[in-house]
Amino acid sequence: MLQLRQKMGMHQKMTPQQVQYLKLLQTPAAELEAKIKEELDDNPLLEEVSEDEQLQSDQNEITTPIAGSSEQASTESGTAVAEPIERSNDYTLEDFLNDETEGFKAPRISRSDDDDENSERYQQASEESFIESLSMQLSLLELSPRLRVLSEEIIGSLDEDGYLREPLEQIVRDTSVYFGEEYTEIESERLLKRIQKLDPIGVAARNLQECLTVQLEAIYDHSPAREVAMEILRDHYEHFIKKNYQVLAKKLRMEMHDLKPAIDLIQHLNPKPGAPSRPASESTRYITPDFYIEKTPSGKDFVITLNERGIPTLRVNASYKELAKKKGTNGAKPLPDDAREFINKKFEAAKFFLAAIYQRRETLLRVMTSIVHRQHEFFISGEKFLKPMIYKTIAEEIGMDISTICRVVNGKYCQCDYGVFELKYFFSEAIPVDGGEGESVSNKVVKARIKELIESENPGKPFNDDKLVEMLRADSYDLARRTVAKYREQMHIPVARMRKKIL
Repeated sequence: MLQLRQKMGMHQKMTPQQVQYLKLLQTPAAELEAKIKEELDDNPLLEEVSEDEQLQSDQNEITTPIAGSSEQASTESGTAVAEPIERSNDYTLEDFLNDETEGFKAPRISRSDDDDENSERYQQASEESFIESLSMQLSLLELSPRLRVLSEEIIGSLDEDGYLREPLEQIVRDTSVYFGEEYTEIESERLLKRIQKLDPIGVAARNLQECLTVQLEAIYDHSPAREVAMEILRDHYEHFIKKNYQVLAKKLRMEMHDLKPAIDLIQHLNPKPGAPSRPASESTRYITPDFYIEKTPSGKDFVITLNERGIPTLRVNASYKELAKKKGTNGAKPLPDDAREFINKKFEAAKFFLAAIYQRRETLLRVMTSIVHRQHEFFISGEKFLKPMIYKTIAEEIGMDISTICRVVNGKYCQCDYGVFELKYFFSEAIPVDGGEGESVSNKVVKARIKELIESENPGKPFNDDKLVEMLRADSYDLARRTVAKYREQMHIPVARMRKKIL
């Protein structure tokens, strides 16, 4: 039986203005310009301040926080920049119409660095894709139309590393159903072999063993090392991938020094033909820093600058005043109610967008200032002095929610004397230090030490995890073996057995 019931409850709901602010907050510098352009196209009441006007006002509108070791932050500014955000909620259309100034305007907090080569933003070059390259090479094979169809299906089934993970029989079967063509097993295998010899050689292999074998077969220099390498891949592949070099040498009836050239030859082959193999062909990802951290002349304090290069200064278009003021005097027609309502709606949207831009700037600077304050030793002396820190610490220090800190940190970068770092880099777990009376270091410092130890090891006798634990304890880092193994895996460093090399 249906019943009607009343239920009271409290729900938290964000206003559209809050949603807009949060979206802008998590937008990095590289994408902010596009967001502003979209808003300019959508809202006719928003306009961009001209370069000449901006040059006249820049010296009074640049805000630069200073962070040092002894104080949280101070702000230098020629004008009060908080006015727009304070009056944004109460500043109405009528105020705008009666305002004799240029209208509600968001102040600019930016860095004027047009001549700074290090702050250039680069567009990613358009490059020919891996699949497009293979398709173009197929046209040179002079295949019949039916084989061209099958070859396109094979290439389309490759994974990002260039391997054919889907069974060839399944691809042939599906192609036969979709295109009404019949292919024999011998015919499809021969076609696959031809595809595997395209550039890069070894593409469309079904496993690593086949990939390496195809590449070795393409080497026309029939040296002793190549012949031994072929025998290793053909008959002793399992021992090779497990790096059981002593067993390999015994089975091949060779000395270790005679085995080394063959092993080196195999290890110089390309295990991932689909991945970029040359720096010139790599799809490079360029990073635009959101902040610049620079030392003051004293070398103890820092100037934090928010990167808004290329970001326009916005204001409400004052030309709409005259349009909205029309009262129908002197024979002129009054502004229709729907037009006035449209102007009022767009004015409110412009007002809150400008306020959101300003709030974004203020929040980003507050978070970055707090990070620099907490990681002062890192910015002075480098990576080894990174301190453990969590989001909650910054949130409590500046009086914001942890979710706000997450939005600021995610996808944002800062440039300092030691390179460009994602803001996430400055947050890490704490590792206790023996004898330090409660002292701790960042787990990133410990990871760097593990990497340093591994790089200094003898390739013929690499350190296992137990040995790494022992060496870390000598540095006062008391870690369990599983923790060392976890850190090693996070850095994509294989186990000792897989790092072993023939000297």
